[in-house]
Amino acid sequence: MIGLAAALVSLVLSFLLVKANQELDANRRTIADQRASIDQLHAENGRWQALAANPVKPGAQPTPSPTVPSGQQLRSGSLVLPFLNCVDLDTPAAENWRMTTPDCRGGADLLLGQDIEGIRAASGAAHRIPGGKGSFEECARVGQTSEPIPYSHVFLETQICARTSEGNVALLQVVAAVIAGHPDKITFNVTVWAR
Repeated sequence: MIGLAAALVSLVLSFLLVKANQELDANRRTIADQRASIDQLHAENGRWQALAANPVKPGAQPTPSPTVPSGQQLRSGSLVLPFLNCVDLDTPAAENWRMTTPDCRGGADLLLGQDIEGIRAASGAAHRIPGGKGSFEECARVGQTSEPIPYSHVFLETQICARTSEGNVALLQVVAAVIAGHPDKITFNVTVWAR
């Protein structure tokens, strides 16, 4: 009887030990998967920091099309720009402003960068215009800068003038944003004029 009880206890302990080892292996696999995801996020973050530190610099400013007079409105509308996304402000008929994520190449004009970076123009030209009129003339004076517009300077009705990758002039007015560190998205009213 004692031998049978000892065998039963041994069997139960063996079963519990096998079960515990299976759970431990499952936890190790979950932790390894999480570490791989974190490593991938770190790699993406490093790539974004490299892009932010070395924004696309245009060569000579493109000349405007002779068929479109300087100052003529090319496009306007609402733009909802999520965090870590880029848009092309130049293409008149582009659906959703040719939004891309996260690779800001191929004519991308504006991006919401890492929380410490803020709003950045791919052309290197974007300035906040405090109390501005929001006119073509005001935005046409925007010069080159390597500095992003920090999120701490972006509020409801903030006006941002930017030069696009094709040399056009854009006005972006913030109409909705929730910014705590970095925004999930910012909604702009956008007007783009021919340079």
